[in-house]
Amino acid sequence: MTSTFPAQSKSMQYRTYSRRILCPFHGMLQVLAIDGGIAESTDGFNWRLYVADERLVSHTGLSEVRYGTWNPNEGRERSKVRGTSPARLIEETGEKLITALKECTHNVPFAPADSYEYWLLDASGKTPLALLDSALEGDERIDERTPRWHPGAAAKREFSSDKGSAEDLAALLLQAAGPSATGVWVQRCPSGDGTTSDGVHFHAQWLPKTMLRMNWKDANQSRLVKDFVAWQAPWLLQLDGIEAETRSWLEQAAWKRPKETSRVYRLFPLVMDKKGLIATRIKAQLIGQSHKPDSVAEPFYPSCSD
Repeated sequence: MTSTFPAQSKSMQYRTYSRRILCPFHGMLQVLAIDGGIAESTDGFNWRLYVADERLVSHTGLSEVRYGTWNPNEGRERSKVRGTSPARLIEETGEKLITALKECTHNVPFAPADSYEYWLLDASGKTPLALLDSALEGDERIDERTPRWHPGAAAKREFSSDKGSAEDLAALLLQAAGPSATGVWVQRCPSGDGTTSDGVHFHAQWLPKTMLRMNWKDANQSRLVKDFVAWQAPWLLQLDGIEAETRSWLEQAAWKRPKETSRVYRLFPLVMDKKGLIATRIKAQLIGQSHKPDSVAEPFYPSCSD
């Protein structure tokens, strides 16, 4: 992963960046931040807007208030529950967020900024098994006492493989981590290499780009991990450090999850099989993709065709 600083507008004061949704990995969260407010999106189209001004605390006791939602098609929808005393502050900040979104949302996906990564290590304490967390510069970085990888509720419901379940994969990683599981924070540099606070160096090839170690001694275990990575394909395709060969098979895997792929495709930094993406989006619409926050409703972009 390439470490970058959040972008900043020249016309008004705001920053844009993205960060990974962990654990487990569920794609890249797009973020737009202004003084006193923040907007977030998991698909690059539908945005949740929050006012997070310190003056809110004295009025409401809350550190942030949800202003509402916004997308380019339907515009703004205000939240129904609103504070009364700081109403003007909330409205002004919400309007600033929408103005900024109108200016910059065509630039999604935003550059990733979470260059600190927390990896679960194997029993030897040397080999990374799975990415558990990530952080921006300035974020608090917590070392877990008993770090472990979680497959997530969606995987428990939806993932299936003839080599095992999501719970089987979690058990595999737990066993590989050993009875005294350890994790380590690594800061990634532009080359992809990483360094711990103690100066331990990790070469880029030691840190799995799919965020799970792919190669295992047992063929069935390797197949289980690969099947899970394939199931994660719509989210993994949002990463900008995936090699062409891996991206190609991830795309073919993503086309088998048309609704989720259609929801998040705007966040793909690169599409190799553009015709496949168009066909997948059409399939998503045919099987009932609805005009809701997890949907695609605008016409196909020219970038998705030859």
